[in-house]
Amino acid sequence: MELGKTILIYYSFEGNTHFVATEIASRLGCDMLRIEPAQEIKSHGFMKYVWGGRQAFMKKTPPLKEYDLDTDAYDTFIVGSPVWAWTYSPPLRTFFSQNDIEGKNVVVFCCHEGGMGNTLKEMEMAMKWNKFLAEADFKAPLKNREQTIAKIEKLVSELK
Repeated sequence: MELGKTILIYYSFEGNTHFVATEIASRLGCDMLRIEPAQEIKSHGFMKYVWGGRQAFMKKTPPLKEYDLDTDAYDTFIVGSPVWAWTYSPPLRTFFSQNDIEGKNVVVFCCHEGGMGNTLKEMEMAMKWNKFLAEADFKAPLKNREQTIAKIEKLVSELK
C-alpha cells in the first residue's frame, strides 16, 4: 500500500493519545500536528469527565491554538483522539469543521479507558469523502504499553 505523503493529526488531554501518535509517527516517519484548544479544560478527577463530557455531548467546537497545515500537501491523514462521552474530542470537532479533507487516504484511531462508543464511526463520518484504510482503538495505552506497542506495530505493518 502506498501512503504517499502522510501526516498524523491528533488531540491528547492526558497523554495516552500523544503516546500512541508519536509511536505510530516514528514508525512511519510521517509529519505530526498536535491540535490544541486555545483554552484547555483545567479539571482533573471526576470533574474532567463532567466538563469534557458536556463539551462532547453538546458537540462544542472550542477555538484552537493557531496551526499551519496545507491539507493539499498530504495524501494520507492519520487522525487520533481520546474518547469523550463515547465520541471524539471537541478540539477535533473544531479541526474537522475548519478543514476540508476530501479524496484522501485516512486512518483513524482512538484511546479510551473502557468503551469507545461510536468514536471511530463518527470520525469517519466527519471525513466521509475519503478512502478509509484502517481504524484502531487502544485501551489505556499508558497502562498497557506492551499491548499497545504490539497493536501499533500490527497497524503500521498493515499500512506499509
